[in-house]
This record gives sequence, structure tokens and C-alpha cells, in this order.
Amino acid sequence: MSTINYTVTSMLSDPYVMKKDGEGYKGFLVDVLDKVAELVGFNYNIRLSKDGKYGSYSNGQWSGMIGEVVRGEADIGLGDVVITRERERVVDFSKPYLSQGLRLLVKKPRRYEPGLGLLLQPFSMECWLSILFALLVVAILFVLISRFNPFKWRQVASDKDPRGARHSFGPRESFMFAFSTITLQGYRETPRSLAGRVLAVSWFIFIFFTVVAYIGTTVNFMSVGEGMQPLPFEDIEDLADSGGIQIGMVHHGSVFQTFRKSKMDIYQRVADYVEMQNSFVSSTAEGIERVRRSHGGFVMIMESLPAEYFAERKPCDVMVHGKSHFSQGLALFTYQGSDLREKIDDALLTLIEDGTIHLLQRKWWKGWFCRPAVDEIQPISSAFTFQRLATPFILLVMGAILAVVVLFGEIVFWKLRQ
Repeated sequence: MSTINYTVTSMLSDPYVMKKDGEGYKGFLVDVLDKVAELVGFNYNIRLSKDGKYGSYSNGQWSGMIGEVVRGEADIGLGDVVITRERERVVDFSKPYLSQGLRLLVKKPRRYEPGLGLLLQPFSMECWLSILFALLVVAILFVLISRFNPFKWRQVASDKDPRGARHSFGPRESFMFAFSTITLQGYRETPRSLAGRVLAVSWFIFIFFTVVAYIGTTVNFMSVGEGMQPLPFEDIEDLADSGGIQIGMVHHGSVFQTFRKSKMDIYQRVADYVEMQNSFVSSTAEGIERVRRSHGGFVMIMESLPAEYFAERKPCDVMVHGKSHFSQGLALFTYQGSDLREKIDDALLTLIEDGTIHLLQRKWWKGWFCRPAVDEIQPISSAFTFQRLATPFILLVMGAILAVVVLFGEIVFWKLRQ
């Protein structure tokens, strides 16, 4: 009995389908199809899609690989094609051979060597400036409360205060009180008016949370020792809020459409941010090149599998960062009603269960071109930004407002009593 020969439509995409130096094709999916063809019992002939596209619906017809299978010009679609609801209406997808999400491809940070500035790096510059500003504001509030509060302990008679501390908090005493609290030492005098004590408690709470955050981050920095410069963001949420780094997406690509169609606010904000900055790229290759040239000012949101692949290849200057978003399944596909789909499903399940798919993935993704040495530097945690330290500042502001309200209340009460 003669073996059936099938026409396979595909497109070039590293490391799924690539051209050999001579004739023919190589890659992860070519190896997978070889195994499937061996199990099912057929021959195949690969030819590239005429328009070089995966397939989308426009002007009443499907383009790319999807369109060629729909029109019967090919029997099997071979590529890193994502299963979508629209595509599944016109073709039959196999079981997913791999799953992926959307992640950030970023410029690998520079080498980090601890120096004299190590103790300043757990907090970002904006955090240090904000803490200094809070110190100045709190000290000034102590001065104002001392000046206008009628219940201030400056009115205590000198013979009843052996310490000689009958003078109210002036600028020197206020700044010393606020500053000494930062070192967890305290000051010899404390405010005696209710408004002053409310402000002091709010300042203590702010210092407690700030010191805990600083100690925790510093311990992490010092335990790692030598590493890489921390990135100024954790994930896409930080990028959309900061506005200082461009986010790249392929123009009219599926990644942007996924973000735009999402009902979650964060993904809508990211899509708006990309449109506002017009940081689209024409292709994934262009986006990766911009990441490499940007020195950290440009990041690319792309599928996690190709991102991991390029991160493992020379010149080893990019890496995958952040959480995975939008889980997607990659599959082969046939025309609707084809009995070949079930046979491909059985073959793929066999390859998944016996570990063949995993081994092929390691072969093509983990080339170890960029494998670090055992003692190579590792990335360290990012510095605390103002956004991550916002809660203590909010509590301090609320306490300061309450202290001012109490001050006015004490003034009114004093006048009424008089």
C-alpha cells in the first residue's frame, strides 16, 4: 500500500521552522512533524505560505496559512499558530503541542558591583527625596503646633520642670525630634499637646514601615552581593504607570489585539500607553533589535517561547522578565472534517506522554549559548519605588491632616473655655 503524501503550509519562524543551509527545512516543528508522520504513516512536503502570514480574516476571506488550508491548497498547517475562537470556526486544530504566555523582553542590566553607594540603593532616588520632604514637612508642623497650640507644655513653670525643658518645640527641637526618630533612638522631649502627639504617632508609624522596608531590601542586596543592576520595574503595571519606558508591540499584531480586547483595566491601560507613545514595531525582529539598542528605555511584549529562545542566543544581552499573561495554546491544524486531525491528536499525545516533545523543546530552546557559569552574577531585587512605598506616606498624610484638625479643635476649645 502506497503512503499518502500531504501538502504542509508553513512560514519561517525561529526556532519552529527554519531553512537549512542547503535545501529543506529544520526546526522544532519540523522534528515534531517527522515524529507525527512516523507514527501516523504519511509523507509530507513543506512549502511556505504565499503571503507569509499566519492567517487573519479580512474582506470576506482568510489570508495566510489558515486561508490556504481553508481553500484546500494545503492539508496541514505547520507553525507557531495560536488557537483562537475565530480560527477554530474555519479549521480543526489539533491538541496543543506547547503553551505560552505574553512576557516582557528587556535589555539585560549591567554588571553590578557593591560600592560606597550600596546602602542608598535599596530605595530609589524618588523615595529618598520623598522621605526627606516628609521629614521637613513634619518638623515644620511640629513648630507650627508648638507655636499656636494653647495647651503646649511651654507654659509649664520652670520650678515644676527640673529638666529645664519648658520651652516649646522650636525649629531645632522639632528637626532633632523628627530626625532622631528615623534612627529609632527617639528624643529626650516629646510633644505634650494632643495635636503634637497625634502627629508624633503618625510619624512613628511611617518610620516603622519605612525602616522595615529598607532593612528587608538591604539584607537582600547584601546577601546577593555581586549581581546585576536592578530593573526599575517589576511588570507591565509599573511600566504603564511610570511613563518613562516605551513598550513595544507589533503593529496590528495579535499581541496588541489581545491587550486591546481584554476587559481588564491594566491591559486596556497598556494598550492606550502603547498607542499614546506610538511605540509599535513592524516585526518581532525589529522589536528585539530596538530592545538591544535601547539601553533599558524600550521593552518588548511578545510571546514567551520566542522571547526565551532569543534570550538564550548570542549576543546574550536580553532576558525575559515579569509575569506571564494570557495563556495561549499552539497547535497544528487541518481543514474542517479531515480524519487526519484525530490521527495527529493521537500522535501528539503519545509524543507528550513519552517526553519526546519536552526533549525536542530543550534541544531547540536550551542551546546554552548564554548559560551562566556557576559563580556568575545573578540579578538582584529592584529598589523600592515611591509607588511600592505609598502606604506609609498615605498614613502619614492622614495623620498630619488629623493633627491639624485636632490643633484647630484645641484652639477653639481653649477660646470657649476662656
